[in-house]
Amino acid sequence: MLKRTDELDFELSNANSIHTFIADNQAEFDDKNFYKLLNTVIKDSGKSKCRVAADCCISEPYMYNLVKGEKRPARDTVIKLSLGLHLPIETAERLLNLAGHSGFYARGKRDAILKFSLASGHGITETEGLLVKYGFSLMKDIG
Repeated sequence: MLKRTDELDFELSNANSIHTFIADNQAEFDDKNFYKLLNTVIKDSGKSKCRVAADCCISEPYMYNLVKGEKRPARDTVIKLSLGLHLPIETAERLLNLAGHSGFYARGKRDAILKFSLASGHGITETEGLLVKYGFSLMKDIG
């Protein structure tokens, strides 16, 4: 499991050597790109790509384009993947960043709903119910 960013910040602020810090934390860096991290979390889930696509409400062809690195996903697609895979917030935000999107912004009501849903283990259907309840559009169906 990846360390939280605040843990890495603490280690870095107390490090005597950048060389030691980097060597000790090689697996923690965002040297990976989106599709490599996505493949890792899918593998860790123990689910097939077909099952993940269904759980995340994403078409199979689009899922295969994502895992091969042929498509850059929209922000809502990354959030759907995170919800469908029940990812920790840190991993969801890492995926968002690697896909070129911002993380969750707690002062934004829609983002607050999405982050709460992810932290609470809600699925896509329950999350979209909350979005509608508070006057927001559903997550876009891409792919």
